[in-house]
Amino acid sequence: MATLNGIVRFSGQLGDLVFYRRGKKDVVRQAPIVHHLAENSRKSATDFGNASRNAAYIRKAFATMVKDYGYGDLHNRLNKRLIEIFKTAPAVQAGQRKLVDGNIKLLQEFQFNAATRLEQLLIQKPKVTLTDNGFIQLFIPKIETIHLVKLVPKSDDFVLQLSIFSFDVNSERYEVIKVNDLRFSLEQSHFPGAKLQIPFEQEGKRILLVAIGLHYLHGQFRKDDRRYYGCQISHCFHLQDGAEVAFVEQEKEQVESSEAIEQGFSWELGE
Repeated sequence: MATLNGIVRFSGQLGDLVFYRRGKKDVVRQAPIVHHLAENSRKSATDFGNASRNAAYIRKAFATMVKDYGYGDLHNRLNKRLIEIFKTAPAVQAGQRKLVDGNIKLLQEFQFNAATRLEQLLIQKPKVTLTDNGFIQLFIPKIETIHLVKLVPKSDDFVLQLSIFSFDVNSERYEVIKVNDLRFSLEQSHFPGAKLQIPFEQEGKRILLVAIGLHYLHGQFRKDDRRYYGCQISHCFHLQDGAEVAFVEQEKEQVESSEAIEQGFSWELGE
């Protein structure tokens, strides 16, 4: 309700106009318009927020790798990828979608460095498997060094880094399993092979992400040329009590258009 303070002076609200004083001046402004979103828009906004929150979890979990390897607007690229995953979840779950409801394999091979893919440097990626007794096994075979990594100018060693993100879907709690760096001299013609076994939590509905990074050293100093370092989320697993769950894509309903129905009379071929 507006109050008359003189011939033309008001304070308060009249319709969509708000009258007030700023210092010695009488000021009027239009009241903000309240926009009511449709139900589908609210659901989409909720899913977008959930996707962004999950992307933030991943960035935080892999913070060191994001800092060391991130290039080319990683923040927005990761958000976009998570939104794509959320869109693969069933339509009936709109507004309540979780990362695990979508096809998380779409996150596989997400590159931290937009300028250089990891495969351009790491020719033979570690093999990652899950055992029935709750271990992640990593294996690199014995191989010639030139068939393992790309040789780059003025480099003495390569450093392979690996980190694992274990996410409890229901509680949204996560842990990060860090693997010590593997450093190897490029002067050696053959890589002797390497293996590693890491225990992980099996109970409940979980997501496991494996990130692998590679960079080179000249002496004791890292080469910071973005052509010579790369990192990616190499493996993604959706687990239920330790067993991998395959994503099943929802069938799209076929809508028959009335325009497709032929009109008029048709010829019958033959005598």
